[in-house]
Amino acid sequence: MFEVHLLVTAILLLCALAFRFAGARPLLNTIDYRTIGDAAKFNRYVGTRMFVPAALAACCAAVTNWNRVLGVPLIFAIPLSVLCVVVWIGIGSKRFSARLSGQSKGND
Repeated sequence: MFEVHLLVTAILLLCALAFRFAGARPLLNTIDYRTIGDAAKFNRYVGTRMFVPAALAACCAAVTNWNRVLGVPLIFAIPLSVLCVVVWIGIGSKRFSARLSGQSKGND
């Protein structure tokens, strides 16, 4: 199970780095990037948050290396952490949305 945790750690770390250095490219299909004011800043925000599941997976790998019996229960912590981070990103994406109401007031 140790190897599985290491593999998941590497995959999550690559995903976090991909988001962190994506620039202004739209990577998330659930976020409407037309409403995001600064897409590059938002992708850096997502990349930083995605380091949390990678760090948790690395900790799970270390614990599994010391005590192999905990490998199976700890494998469930990783998807749970990814789900929590996705919710965190979804809630935080509202901070990056362009002020549509403020833009419409300027056009009146």
